[in-house]
Amino acid sequence: DGQRCDYDAENDADSDGICGDVDSCRYDAENDVDSDTVCGDSDACPNDAENDIDSDGVCGDVDSCKYDAEDDADSDTVCGNDDTCPYDAEDDADSDSICGEEDSCRYDAENDADGDNVCADGQRCDYDAENDADSDGICGDVDSCRYDAENDVDSDTVCGDSDACPNDAENDIDSDGVCGDVDSCKYDAEDDADSDTVCGNDDTCPYDAEDDADSDSICGEEDSCRYDAENDADGDNVCADGQRCDY
Repeated sequence: DGQRCDYDAENDADSDGICGDVDSCRYDAENDVDSDTVCGDSDACPNDAENDIDSDGVCGDVDSCKYDAEDDADSDTVCGNDDTCPYDAEDDADSDSICGEEDSCRYDAENDADGDNVCADGQRCDYDAENDADSDGICGDVDSCRYDAENDVDSDTVCGDSDACPNDAENDIDSDGVCGDVDSCKYDAEDDADSDTVCGNDDTCPYDAEDDADSDSICGEEDSCRYDAENDADGDNVCADGQRCDY
């Protein structure tokens, strides 16, 4: 009758007002709305011209990450195709260009600079592989005496771990094998040889316990008459004793 689809046995099956015999998409009332040349009735994603381009089973028009098959795997609200670190929610937290899932020290940009297998955290000795070996609170990389907790206590410029006399700045100055801090006579190698409680360096007669008993300025060990200040004045080879004929 000229008012119906005289040449369309299904009489405009999709009711889009276009008879099937001239309808490019006879079963698609929207006639390929996404213009991908696939009619809606055959199109898995009728509103997505790229037809689920990331092949994740979610059509692009309803896919939060249409170009990311894992749909923001690290849940940082940045789709993988735009995410520098698609598997690291913190996106390289230490900014060392190594994403967290591959970064051995994810919060240490220098990645264990001292090689002690401990990542830097700014609270430990980040540049000291021995982590303050002497436990003096000073990291080895800035510790003048890294193995001496007292840091050269005697101030002789020799660290305690290498100092034979760590508490003696003069380092056994009399070379008697006894450090000055425990040497009763630090300047006397013989340590009061005559045992008169006066160290040799201060003793007028270091080998005479009586210290020139007769006051003749000749120490006892060299004085032929140690108790005779005139040293046998009468020359009879008998030292004066005040009881015989001294003259």
